[in-house]
Amino acid sequence: MGFKRNLWNLVKLLLCGFGLISTFYTVIEFTYFLSIPNYTIINESHREVPWEKTSLAMLRNMALLTLFIIQHSLLTSKKIKDAFSAYHLQEIFRSLYVIATSGVLLYLMKHWNSTPNVILWNLNLKYRPIWWMYIGIHGLAWITIYVGNICCDVTELLGLKQVYYSIVNLPDPNVRKSIQLQRLNSHMRHPSFLAFVLIFWLYPIMSLDRIWLASIFTGYMYLGWNPDESDYYYHKYQFDRKHHELEHMKRHEY
Repeated sequence: MGFKRNLWNLVKLLLCGFGLISTFYTVIEFTYFLSIPNYTIINESHREVPWEKTSLAMLRNMALLTLFIIQHSLLTSKKIKDAFSAYHLQEIFRSLYVIATSGVLLYLMKHWNSTPNVILWNLNLKYRPIWWMYIGIHGLAWITIYVGNICCDVTELLGLKQVYYSIVNLPDPNVRKSIQLQRLNSHMRHPSFLAFVLIFWLYPIMSLDRIWLASIFTGYMYLGWNPDESDYYYHKYQFDRKHHELEHMKRHEY
């Protein structure tokens, strides 16, 4: 019995470790994919590309986006979560979730099809003010997303905390969270809708495939993230509470 338990704990550690590594790698690749302009399509834009080829490329891109949406939606559904709980596998659910999401995103980025013959606008980043504005907006947006995820308990988001708690025989970490926080997490799992929208749409080379990606991702986020008034007041209360704590600490320092 002890051997089986130790073996299962080892499997869980390997899963969450692989999930951690794959997530960090995917985040770096996704940042590069969304924020580094693809100048190759500018060099190829002078070529005559048949509309049939462009249409086929867009169909492939739509298939990739559909694959991501289906995977992302299925793994967040209550039925899937209940199935993991029924088989007492809830502690590895989040690790499998981030591994699956990383895999699908990497596949999407690797097989994404550019459309060099259809470019809506092309901003010259060699002009310094535009370059600094672009770098500043994207840099600030990514910092907001990264910091927001850290503040939202990044170890739980990556599945590390669930595995650790199960190994040391502690209850699920989500049980320790307030009902209000659990409710907010169910409505808005990842922070900063606005930051992602800025990254999607403020792009110097807006080709047809890029505007399609921005439209689908923005619409999916809009439908998936639905915080309500109660979530807003809870978030505001926590913000004000933290602000008062910091002010109190400052007064005692001086």
